[in-house]
Amino acid sequence: MINQQLLQPESIAIIGGSNDITKPGGKVLKNLLDHHFKGKLYVVNPKETIIQGLECYHDARDLPSIDLGILAIPARLCPESVKVLAETKNTKAFIIFSAGFHEESQEGARLEQEIVETVNKTGGCLIGPNCIGVMTPYHTSVFTTPIPELVPDGVDFISGSGATAVFIMEYAITNGLKFSSVFSVGNSAQIGVEEVLEYLDMHFDPLQSSKIKLLYIESIEKPDKLLKHASSLIRKGCRIAAIKAGTSAAGSRAATSHTGALASSDTAVDALLRKAGIVRCHSRQELATVGGIFTHPPLPGNRMAIITHAGGPAVMLTDALSNNGIEIPPLESPELLSKLYPGSSVANPIDFLATGTATQLAEIIDYCENRFEQIDAMAVIFGSPGLFEVYDVYKVLDEKMRSCRKPIFPILTSIINVKKEIEYFISLG
Repeated sequence: MINQQLLQPESIAIIGGSNDITKPGGKVLKNLLDHHFKGKLYVVNPKETIIQGLECYHDARDLPSIDLGILAIPARLCPESVKVLAETKNTKAFIIFSAGFHEESQEGARLEQEIVETVNKTGGCLIGPNCIGVMTPYHTSVFTTPIPELVPDGVDFISGSGATAVFIMEYAITNGLKFSSVFSVGNSAQIGVEEVLEYLDMHFDPLQSSKIKLLYIESIEKPDKLLKHASSLIRKGCRIAAIKAGTSAAGSRAATSHTGALASSDTAVDALLRKAGIVRCHSRQELATVGGIFTHPPLPGNRMAIITHAGGPAVMLTDALSNNGIEIPPLESPELLSKLYPGSSVANPIDFLATGTATQLAEIIDYCENRFEQIDAMAVIFGSPGLFEVYDVYKVLDEKMRSCRKPIFPILTSIINVKKEIEYFISLG
């Protein structure tokens, strides 16, 4: 169902466009303009003549042929607008921001079904209603921010909730995660999480496609389709993580009122995700963190060196890794220890103290890379107690992550004391 008109439109019409960028119809237009959409942009609003510098059409019937129609108008007006675009303007892709459909009432459900029938009859695709939109490297058709960096090797992110997509992206972006595409499917009237996964599977290119998929799911209405295409993508080398919300009685009720999602038992969800090979997460932090881990090469083994300048976090990480199948083998090197400050330890965790330097970190990483054959990967915990700037440490860490054969997983613990240094580190890519 997903088509090129949705992914790479040559023309977009915003029905309900506005000069008021605090409204969805105004903000989506601003996002498209600010991010230099290369196709043709059209705006429809019966009350305006110029909107954000563009000539405004008073009626969709006056538009030329349109690839993608974006609707930011009341629900009751959507069926007629979709019909005009689909039947007279050859529009094959639609994004409907509007709420007030099957998640709200029987009348809303009727309006939604009418839209789906029109889109299906004309061979089009529909995202929404009740969503924030779609982003690909070709267009940023959302009425929200932030707009992540959209690159081919970023993460494909599919969300059943628009606001949740925003909150997950906020956390992920600040931690350096890049995106390839974002799909907010809302009510999933025609296209849901399963259909997006199906498209990504059927059109997977091992040289071009993203190999990381992140999902926020409120309803699994087609478990067989989810299982089939998630498993297929994983066999092709992809890694997938997901949050499935709405599994408690109260959560199910909340999901139903939010997007009209149907309930699923938590046991069944666990079994399905495990069978598919999907890593289940339970918070935005966990989903973004797992997505970040997925950007690293797979572990060549399960033996980890923990490199730290703070003892407590290293102890907690040792427990977490050890309890989940990762070995923290003991290490010994008087030569390396002699290069560190008194009081340091190389036993694993390798603790080079709060006053540790960039030069010492480089030495430790080189030992783990070249001398410690019993180590397969490194986790580096580094923040700061606020004694001095540590830009040089993060520069070394970036250089070693690029040059070392063994994977290095950075753990950025100080979000206040070294906020600027972490921003610098993330900016390095």
